[in-house]
Amino acid sequence: MNKTEQSQNQQSKPRIIIVHGSAITPGIINRHWYKWLQAELQKLDFDTIAPSLPDEKEAKDCIWIPFLLEKLGSAENAILIGHSSGAMAILRLCEQVKVQGLVLISAGYEGNDEDQLWNWNKIKDNTQWIEQFHSSDDPFAPVNSSRYIAKRIQSTYHEFHDRNHFLCPEFPDLIDIIKTRCGLS
Repeated sequence: MNKTEQSQNQQSKPRIIIVHGSAITPGIINRHWYKWLQAELQKLDFDTIAPSLPDEKEAKDCIWIPFLLEKLGSAENAILIGHSSGAMAILRLCEQVKVQGLVLISAGYEGNDEDQLWNWNKIKDNTQWIEQFHSSDDPFAPVNSSRYIAKRIQSTYHEFHDRNHFLCPEFPDLIDIIKTRCGLS
């Protein structure tokens, strides 16, 4: 493939942003699937970033959302992958901007629609597709909350029973989803 073909191929592929959860330190980021996924997607010529988010302990929307908006670039051609509170942050982001796709991992929800003022319909309208992963043995994000989110946003929902909070070194399911959704498989 020559440089022109590589450039055209890169432009046609979405930008992928991996958003970690709260209470994540650089050491944890390097031990779990975030950097592994970034490297694997880059091998497939995706423009992929896994930034360390500011305010990683509290995950305040007023800090994370502007930071993510800055990283998005052309949002409509972006895929956002969020883990735990990172999943909740990208849901909030999609109340404001259109993206190509979302992948939610261990999305935990507390409260009800009135408590959190979620605009579920706007999130659905602002995404072409949504994939969601959860494990029934997750000690941090109740499975019922993830099921509730899946129902509200009509995501493609994948539930496991032995993945805990998905704090594993590799997560091949994500590669398969991205390849399928981007027409590479």
